[in-house]
Amino acid sequence: MATAPLPQNATPDNDLGSALADSASRLLATGGDDATLYAAMAEAGWLAVAIAEEQGGLGLGLAQLAALARAIGEARSTVPVMAVAGIALPLLAAAQGKLAEDLLAAALVGEAVPVLAHQAEAAGHARGHGLARLVPAEGGLRLVGRWVAVEAAGFACHLLVPARRPDGATVIVVLAVADAGVERRTYRAIDGRLLMDVAIDAAVAGDQCLTLPDPDAALDAALDRGALLAMAEAVGSMRVLLADTLAYLKTRRQFGQPIGRFQALQHRAVDLTIALEEAEAVVDAACEAEGTADFGRAVAVAKVVGCRSARLIAREAVQMHGGIGITEELRVSHHFRSLTAAESRYGDDDAYRARFAALTASDLPPAKEHRA
Repeated sequence: MATAPLPQNATPDNDLGSALADSASRLLATGGDDATLYAAMAEAGWLAVAIAEEQGGLGLGLAQLAALARAIGEARSTVPVMAVAGIALPLLAAAQGKLAEDLLAAALVGEAVPVLAHQAEAAGHARGHGLARLVPAEGGLRLVGRWVAVEAAGFACHLLVPARRPDGATVIVVLAVADAGVERRTYRAIDGRLLMDVAIDAAVAGDQCLTLPDPDAALDAALDRGALLAMAEAVGSMRVLLADTLAYLKTRRQFGQPIGRFQALQHRAVDLTIALEEAEAVVDAACEAEGTADFGRAVAVAKVVGCRSARLIAREAVQMHGGIGITEELRVSHHFRSLTAAESRYGDDDAYRARFAALTASDLPPAKEHRA
């Protein structure tokens, strides 16, 4: 059968991403509660997008997962599919052993929901600081710590918990949320996502730790993917806010004409259009950098530039709509809250500025010593 030609400037990857986004939009438009939507997403193969075919996945890439994330952002869906498909499952796929294989297989079909507990209570957004410690205890080890803003509350059945062994090495412990010593407090975030704070004081067996060649690097990659997909969702919200604002400028009338005819508002609308294009460009660039040494820096740029665009578009959308922009009846206020929350997911602006500087400094050659 002949293959239809791609549009000019299209590639197979972005054409596939568009097809995924279209199917995602149709699925999300059907509505239903989060549990029903999650089951439908698992059946549609969303969880398998970024997993290799030999491990039961679809063998696609981060760009295709980001296309789904944009659709989720446009729909303002609170289903935690990205926390699983983009973060937890690639971590499991990178690990060896029966524990990781079994949990990955169950998660791909929606029978298990593992999530990463990455933000220790006292550590803020710093990476590697404040990790829980596995401490010697009678009969083995105990994991003690507190984590905040863990995604997929009400869904998660397993937690992937980074910790330090007594010898200082990083490990990722797999705990069932129903295990003794795991306590949870569930609440809604400002954007409507269901989160949980988790306190753990539980015994840990040796076979509960994932076998990873470099756990620290695996965690860094997982958090980078999380930040990037959060910004992809934010791009979806920005698209809706810009479209709604432009439509409002054409219909709201003052002094006998649409307010969109006022030159000052036209200039501001152009600024918003440029901001959206910048956010889309840095997210796309970071997706293309997947698997390269520049991935961490590309994600940092996407986070910083994306958050800057999100703040501008969210603020201006509300301001141009006036008082109705903050009402519950208008979706502008809901997307405003989504973008506000997106700024701190998986690290805020300051954290990624510092990360970019640290990654750049590590690539510089050592300074030459000057002798008098």
